[in-house]
Amino acid sequence: MIARLLFAWWWRQIRSLIPERVRLARLQSPPRLVAAWNGQSLSLSLERQGRSTPLGTLGLSEAADAETQATCRAIQAGRYHPTETILLLPPSMVMQREVTLPAATETDLDGTLAYEMDRLTPFSADALFYSHTIIRRDAALNQVRILLSLVLRASVSTPLGMLASLGIQPDRLDDATRSVPIPLKTDRSPWRSLKDTRILVAAGATLLPALVVALLFWRQATEQAALSARIAALRPAALQAAMLRREAEDRQAGETVIAATRRQWGDPMAVLAATTQMLPDNSFLTDLSLRQGQLIISGQSPEATGLIQVLSRTPLFRNPAFVAPVTRVTGQNASVFSIRVDVGH
Repeated sequence: MIARLLFAWWWRQIRSLIPERVRLARLQSPPRLVAAWNGQSLSLSLERQGRSTPLGTLGLSEAADAETQATCRAIQAGRYHPTETILLLPPSMVMQREVTLPAATETDLDGTLAYEMDRLTPFSADALFYSHTIIRRDAALNQVRILLSLVLRASVSTPLGMLASLGIQPDRLDDATRSVPIPLKTDRSPWRSLKDTRILVAAGATLLPALVVALLFWRQATEQAALSARIAALRPAALQAAMLRREAEDRQAGETVIAATRRQWGDPMAVLAATTQMLPDNSFLTDLSLRQGQLIISGQSPEATGLIQVLSRTPLFRNPAFVAPVTRVTGQNASVFSIRVDVGH
């Protein structure tokens, strides 16, 4: 009990040493300015840590009351320091559709959607505020599926104009469910609140070298990623081309070996054609073999001895000779022969 009281006293003393503005800055997060549009009026409120504080309502036919104008001037002066300004729209003003695009476009979806918007929707990109969310990546089909959220610029021109009259420029659009954030591309910059130009110049001079170095690294990384993507896309075609080249080289090598073998030992088709042409009509073969440049033919012919002279006159054959005695066939005007001939070079 005494220890608890001692700790509570010690903690109160420590807290008393911390300035109040520092304690409030630590305990209170910066608010968000929310402007809810219902088609007829704008309801302004500040949201902080889940709690909403109404500021006032601005209608189409009425100007902002003094309290609302004073609150807006306080926001502009930096009293509330809102982290962002949100324009809430009715769900009916936000259109959505799913779009399937090639996976390669994921590196620059904003540029792709701006270029393809008139094909994907009935509107051009200049006529819309839009954002996208990736739903699914299909590696098998090399596609990416996204959810496209759209708001016509013309439909929000009225609430934007009403906020502009109060000196307020929203950071993003959203629907009542807070599930479809659509950023607004504005020229707002936190440096506008700086009053001293010398601070801006000094900050720019300090950040410029770091920005240049970061830009060089970013460009190198982007180019490397693009080259890696191109290499990955071309790798299957390169592998297929290498495979086809190896097959062509193997086929050519095989044809070269076959051609050399034919020159050395003779082309079987040419040998068969020459043998057929040199045989007389009354002669026939019973056996023919071609092996390692030697042709052996066996058969019957009335003029077996004359076949040697015929073979000698054939340019394809060399050194014809009988490999067995010529024998007469009993009862027939024919002799059995067996001749060996050299073929090739």
